[in-house]
Amino acid sequence: MRPKLNRMFFFLLVPFLLVAASFPASAHAEESALLDKYYPSDIEDHWAYDALDNFVNANWLSGYADADGTIYIKPNHNITRAEFVTILVNAAGLTSSQQGKTFTDVKAGKWYADPIRIASSLGVVGGISPTEFGPDRPITRGEIAVMVVNAFSSTVKFDGQPKTFTDVPQYYAKTAIQKASQAGIVTGMTETEFKPFSRATRAQAVVMLERSLKLQQGNLPAAQDLIDLAAKADKEETQLMINKKYDDLERIFLKYYTGYQFAYNMSSLTEINQMAAVGGTIDIEVVKAPTFVVTERSDRLAVLDSVYGEIKMKISNGENTYEDTIKTDGQYMLKKMADNSWKIYAILTGE
Repeated sequence: MRPKLNRMFFFLLVPFLLVAASFPASAHAEESALLDKYYPSDIEDHWAYDALDNFVNANWLSGYADADGTIYIKPNHNITRAEFVTILVNAAGLTSSQQGKTFTDVKAGKWYADPIRIASSLGVVGGISPTEFGPDRPITRGEIAVMVVNAFSSTVKFDGQPKTFTDVPQYYAKTAIQKASQAGIVTGMTETEFKPFSRATRAQAVVMLERSLKLQQGNLPAAQDLIDLAAKADKEETQLMINKKYDDLERIFLKYYTGYQFAYNMSSLTEINQMAAVGGTIDIEVVKAPTFVVTERSDRLAVLDSVYGEIKMKISNGENTYEDTIKTDGQYMLKKMADNSWKIYAILTGE
């Protein structure tokens, strides 16, 4: 499991310094609400945890809240055709101004109407009949293979060794299943069976999409551009903390962060402001700026390792003081945004 902790985690290590008794009971309600959706309760021990967690962090996968506000991803539940197409369009950054196909069961204004329009206009999806899309119908594993191959045909090389599945008949999805298996996007339910007509689970769908995204090599970002972005985010955020210009931090967060990391940073900022309001102080000194190394890169996703960074800190509330030197090593997860910029959606540590 990958803990969701970022470079600012040290501000949360000493809650006794925050003088919690001075805050009203609702003081953390707003920031907690921002973060709740990124901590679903039912994926921690799941076989697809890494992919599910990644998609949640990137705002590509949403959960369901119960009456108590607990979030569930329901990874083993079936995923509908509308749900899958919506996630696919958002994660792959598909756009189109064309009208697309007209389906009688896709009403204008529905949450899935525009993603289906985009995907159908690009030839990524078709209907279950000439006039119906079947938005609420559970999607099959074979259907996912077809959509994935259609969506990524220009950016993914399908040139590996195809798997031989004994249960895939001569039908419309056979070629797509073979191509997806060549690239490693799909694997079998067993060594010899793909189960093309089985309903796909939410976890299976996300794993196949993540594999596809990581294989895209058609329009790679420059490695130095990614490094420069991470270094600027780190430097500008740290400098504001050193100068205690907390009011300017939100501007930096909006500029460089999205998804989970933006919500986490805003939650941390609330705690910092609450601490400052009761006389607490945070003093920071950069011992060594981090070095960033690109370890993974595709058209829409990137991973950078942050190494060697150290920060000396001193936190005080007037009565108690905490001092330490913190290593800021971590892993920066970046994604390409709709405007073609890149932003950091998670910073993870191995601790």
